[in-house]
Parts: sequence; structure tokens; C-alpha cells
Amino acid sequence: MRKITTLFTAIAFAGAASAQTTYQLTNEGLTFSPSTITAQAGDSIHLVLGNPHTCTEVSLATWNANGNASNGGFNYASGEHTFVLNTVGTYYYVCIPHAGMGMKGMFIVGSSVGVPEQEANAVLQLSPNPANTSVHITGVASGQRIQVREVTGKVVLDTLLADDGMVDVSTLRTGNYSIAVRDEQGNLVAAERITIAR
Repeated sequence: MRKITTLFTAIAFAGAASAQTTYQLTNEGLTFSPSTITAQAGDSIHLVLGNPHTCTEVSLATWNANGNASNGGFNYASGEHTFVLNTVGTYYYVCIPHAGMGMKGMFIVGSSVGVPEQEANAVLQLSPNPANTSVHITGVASGQRIQVREVTGKVVLDTLLADDGMVDVSTLRTGNYSIAVRDEQGNLVAAERITIAR
């Protein structure tokens, strides 16, 4: 009986350790509250937005310029909505009617698997982003493994980073992806989101 109880306790603890979290995002006047949410892959965002506010994903360039052009990612109108963030990276979002007034925020999503994954914070720079047929990666050493995943988590490109830092993405369909850089041991070194647009 003691072994069964110990086993049950271990399973319950493991389940609790991997439990997902739901974060609430609201608006206070012309600001999102909180404007930045740091979460883990698989966590949920519960939106409660007053009319006429939106939560619309945009590119970093659009976000920096206080623009409101969607990058084709999530786009929620006012009201209550819940969605899951499955891909590691930074998501930039704005309120379409009030982006010009600085109503914007971000979701910073880390991996939920292991400490090395959570501490993967090398500065990964992708250019151009959105990309068309190729992307230049800086911030990590050449020869490291590059994995590109769809939003479902499926690996659609697995290659080594060339000396010139270029990665051919011409075979990828238009849409949003995540790029992960891994060392020789398979540990995550850095990750960022990329959009393919043609």
C-alpha cells in the first residue's frame, strides 16, 4: 500500500508541475493590463476587452511604429476570448483603433520543458522578418542546428546554420513559424518567431 501511495503522490506532483496557466488580459482605458505577459508554451490568455478594443497580432516593425496592420496572426475583437500560446517566442499585439496612441503589448512565451529550455535567452535576430525565400540569422554561432516549426509544433525544416548565417525558407508556405537554435547536445540556445510572406 505504501508503494502505491508513493507512486500516486509522484504522479500527482508531476501533473501539478506540468499544469498550464491561464493569464487574464483586460484594458484600462487606452492601455492593456498588464501590457506584458510572460508565459510558457501551452499557457492560455483569457481576454476581457471593452468595446471597441481589439487584440491584434502585428510584426515587431509595425508594433514599434505604433501601426495596426495585422501580420495574419491572432485577431480578437472586444468581448471575452481564450486562446493558447503554443509556440516559443515573442508575440506583439495592438488595439487596431488605438495603436497610434500606443495601445499595445506583448506576450513573451518560453518553453515549458526543462530548465535549459527556459533559460534559452540568446539574442536571436532574424532578417528580414517577414521573410520570403531566405532569412539571415545572427546572434548564434554557425554550425548549430536550426529547426523551424509550424504553430502546431511540427518540424518543417531541420538544418545546420551555414557560415554566412543564411537559411533557405523557400519551401515553407506563407504563415507564422518559430525558429529554434539548438547546440550539439540538443539544448535550446535561442528561439524566435518568424513570418513567411510572399
